[in-house]
Amino acid sequence: MRLRSRMWWQEAVPGDWYVFGMPDDLVRERYLALLAALEELSTRGPMATLSDIAAQLPAVGYHEVLPESELRTCLDQLQAWRFAEPFHDYAAPLRSLQGLSAREEAWALTRRGRGIVAAVRTAVVDVVRALQLPSRLLDSVERTLRALLDHLGGDHGLLPGDLEDVRTRIDELQRVTADFYAALAKMVQADVTDNAVFSENRDRVVEALRQFPREYGRGLPRVEAALQQLREQGVARTVEAAVAHAGLVDVADQQHWIDERMRRLTDLDAWFTPDGTVYRLIDSASGAVHTLLVAIDRRYMARRRGSDLGVDFRALARSLHRQPDDTEARRVYAAAFGNWPAWHAVLSAAEDDVAHGTVAAAAAARHQVEVTLREHERHGPSTGRPRKVPDTSADRTAAHAQAQAAALRRRHLAALLSTDGEVGLDYLAQLPWEAAVLLLNAIEVALSHYRPTDGVGRAAIDEAGLEVSVRPGRPDATITVELAEGRLSGPDLRLSVTPQEQQPSLSTQPPAGEQQWSVA
Repeated sequence: MRLRSRMWWQEAVPGDWYVFGMPDDLVRERYLALLAALEELSTRGPMATLSDIAAQLPAVGYHEVLPESELRTCLDQLQAWRFAEPFHDYAAPLRSLQGLSAREEAWALTRRGRGIVAAVRTAVVDVVRALQLPSRLLDSVERTLRALLDHLGGDHGLLPGDLEDVRTRIDELQRVTADFYAALAKMVQADVTDNAVFSENRDRVVEALRQFPREYGRGLPRVEAALQQLREQGVARTVEAAVAHAGLVDVADQQHWIDERMRRLTDLDAWFTPDGTVYRLIDSASGAVHTLLVAIDRRYMARRRGSDLGVDFRALARSLHRQPDDTEARRVYAAAFGNWPAWHAVLSAAEDDVAHGTVAAAAAARHQVEVTLREHERHGPSTGRPRKVPDTSADRTAAHAQAQAAALRRRHLAALLSTDGEVGLDYLAQLPWEAAVLLLNAIEVALSHYRPTDGVGRAAIDEAGLEVSVRPGRPDATITVELAEGRLSGPDLRLSVTPQEQQPSLSTQPPAGEQQWSVA
């Protein structure tokens, strides 16, 4: 039975999932909406009439009106796929001859249909769920184990519910671990110059690094103690005490139920063994610090260099031309092409600067104290008493508040700076001072990255998650903008501020009557 639960993937039949992958979008949406309506109706009664199904379709978000003939055809097809089955409602009152056919208009999902629809719904909802890292996850695991131990010694009727909570805890551990490793992998493989990729995964890794040493280090000993007590009580004894209260109608299913619950407890125990996943997760935190630093360095170097290789070579040529003699020019050349290391390690002294042997005496007292001054303090408590773990809940609350404030500011600036199309420099006069300064700085960076081949210069506004595109307007025109702090004069420029995920569709050719020119 344990092998059967582990090898569930071998029992997957492609025909069971055909309705979820139909090539015609309209037909697929009709059948999926019908399955969703039937699943919700299955929790309200044993079967549903055609009028109940038609009324439930708009409730699940399907607003197309299905005639009765098409609804019957769809239900018949679901019956052929063994997702639904019709019932004869002999308790329905007969008011006319049409009531005889009404007795055949009650439908319900089959057991197979309920299981497959629920599995797909759970998978779809889980894919689009928000990333989360529960701060008290190990405390929840400990409470679940303590509830098992308490009910094992008292009320056995609550044990089945506790064993279902074990499955929930395992799912939460799997989601947290998978999300952390996925964020770590993107920091290594993905393009960290993409603000969306870098910001999301950086926040995920940093939050994990904050919680692993604090929450996991504090809750891990309590979970291990609870697991040890459960081993002493016996896993098999716990599950066998619960099976009598599981409500299994068929006695033949008891052994499979027992094997499945024992497997869950064994899986939970495997998470907290000395070489288990939780310990590997904590150990990987040190590697996550290195990965984050490498990603930041990659991002910095990508932003620091010019817009293309030609810009870099032109800057190097100007620098070589400005040198007073050949010696200085060769030094610049060597530094640019890496002929000697650009980073120099500063080595500390081999030994600490220690002043020994100074004796402190207090008047005629008999007791003498030797004072030693060290350059570096020794770490660790001076006594064998363990240090008190500081309460960091206030710091954590402040950090969350700061993150929320930064997100609100980011959305506020994005709403202020975004444009529907191209605008001129006079757009700055419509903005508050802070937003105008950010946009003006981005325009300067975009002009420095101007590419004559495209006729467009682009730069990112990281504080708002936007990208500004600048192209020249009329070459001989000078625009003066009246700001609250003074006047701003500059060439005629056309600006477009869009989200960074959206690529602006700008023509590389200037409009009629305008001449293309370079601002490099």
